[in-house]
This record gives sequence, C-alpha cells and structure tokens, in this order.
Amino acid sequence: MLSQLLRRMRLAGLAGVALAQVALADPAAETPRVCEAASPHEAAVLADKLFERAEYKHAGACYQLAGDMAHANLAYLKASGPQGEDTARGLKAQGDAAKALFASVGHAFHKDH
Repeated sequence: MLSQLLRRMRLAGLAGVALAQVALADPAAETPRVCEAASPHEAAVLADKLFERAEYKHAGACYQLAGDMAHANLAYLKASGPQGEDTARGLKAQGDAAKALFASVGHAFHKDH
C-alpha cells in the first residue's frame, strides 16, 4: 500500500515537473523583421503590398520606416491577434492540466488514508 502511494507520488511529481517545463518554455524566437526599402516612399509602397499578403510584422516595420505609425500599429496588432488567442487557449489548457494533476495527487493521498 505504501509502495503504491510512493509510486503515485513519483508519477505525479514527474508529471508536475513536465508541466512546469512546458509552462515556462520560451516561445520560439522569431527573427525581427526589418524593412528593406531605401526610402520612406518605397517603404510605404512595400508596406501596403506586405499588408495585403498578410505579412503583418514585416508590413509594420515598413510602415514604421515610412513614418506611418498608425498603420504600423495596426499591422503589429493584426500580427499579434491570432497568437494571443492561441496563447490564451494554451494557458487555459495548462491550467486545466495542473488542476487535474493536483486533484489526482490529492486523491492519491486521501485514498490510502
């Protein structure tokens, strides 16, 4: 009975460590985009094309070089939108997994006592 409890605790501990590593892992580093335009006018034209192709981060850098901060902010906002939603869903899933882990550890302690 004690060996079963220790085995469950070890398994729960390993799962907890794995969850912690997933929760604290850095997202994949993305190389920052730089606008390759030679002038602000070229940057504005390129930014419009990039925005139409949904390359929002790159478009934001070009809008910024062109001095169009309103469009740069819009492009950066569009670039971060879906990732933010994905991150929120990922954090909720990790929270749910952590709750389940703590519930199973608590159940293991109460079951044998």
